[in-house]
Amino acid sequence: MSKELVETVQFKTTDDYHLTIIDQLKEQLKLQQEDLLLQQKELFSQSNHIPNQSISNNNWSFTQGLIIGQLSVILIITIFIKFFVFADANSISNSIEKDTSNIIVKREKDKIKPNNEEDVLNDEELKIQQNKLKIQSILEKCYYDVHNHSPESLDWFNVLVAQTMSQLRTEALLSDNIYHSLNNFLESTAMPDFMDKINITEIDIGDDFPIFSNCRIKHSKDKSEGRLEAKIDVDLSDTLSLGINTKILLNHPRPLTAILPVSLNVSIIRFSGCLTVSLINTNDQEFIDLKNNNKNNEKDQQGTALMFSFSPDYRLEFVIKSLIGSRAKLQDVPKISSIIENKLRTWFIERCVEPRFQVVQLPSIWPRTKNTREPITKDENVNS
Repeated sequence: MSKELVETVQFKTTDDYHLTIIDQLKEQLKLQQEDLLLQQKELFSQSNHIPNQSISNNNWSFTQGLIIGQLSVILIITIFIKFFVFADANSISNSIEKDTSNIIVKREKDKIKPNNEEDVLNDEELKIQQNKLKIQSILEKCYYDVHNHSPESLDWFNVLVAQTMSQLRTEALLSDNIYHSLNNFLESTAMPDFMDKINITEIDIGDDFPIFSNCRIKHSKDKSEGRLEAKIDVDLSDTLSLGINTKILLNHPRPLTAILPVSLNVSIIRFSGCLTVSLINTNDQEFIDLKNNNKNNEKDQQGTALMFSFSPDYRLEFVIKSLIGSRAKLQDVPKISSIIENKLRTWFIERCVEPRFQVVQLPSIWPRTKNTREPITKDENVNS
């Protein structure tokens, strides 16, 4: 009995021990579950708080972008209305002229008006330097050495000039336009009282052609211009003649007291000299117009022009024949020949000899539809 009691007591104690351990484990599990629940709640609350902040930030950045975009559009519209709709027409045209003057390469800098003489000198020196650099760039790109390049013969140019002159002579002979134009000029010119009407008796436009040779490119003598010019030797051996008949009237002591017939024949048989040719822009050029220095002339000569002149050491030879009188005739009077020759030389010097020059406006060479031509075939000629 005692053994059984002891065993029962031992079993009870072991059962109680196991129960206590189980209870402790349950309590630990409950505590861990509570801790886990608290951690989950904290994580859940944090996760809910962060999206709210991101949503508010996204909403705020969207409103900022919308406001900035609307303000920029309003600013662009106001600038367009101010500078394009309500702008002054004169200012727009001036800006267009400035932009189109050199828009292919670069825009010109704004011109600052000088306040004193030093600024004027600086601007002039700057302009001279710019012209020199421009000319130097042109020569380098064309591989042309002004000092060492050999002269050119211009044979091809002589052929083109000869063809042009031959065509002009043919047209003049067929239509007699030279005779009619000279006759109209003489009839419209006011003659003095002692001279009768002038009649044309001979016109010879020659049959030879000028020879251009020894062409070389040089810098202009005027260094401030920064301009290149071509020096070309010209030689013409031909006969260009004009013959006239008139009468000298002696009106003293009474009208038509005496009448003296006069016949003249003036021929140019030789001309040679050095021709200087250059291209200029009449909008920028600072040359002085020798005779017609007015605004209308400047408007007519705007654009690119050909400037040419002859050196003072030219050679011009005349043959002048004169016949005065009806019965007792005086032939080839030296005084009359010298007067006529001096008049012709003076006329030529005042127009074409340095420092005087001639400016010829060049036509536009831009291709246009109205100037387009094509050859006519034989089939088209037969059909027409």
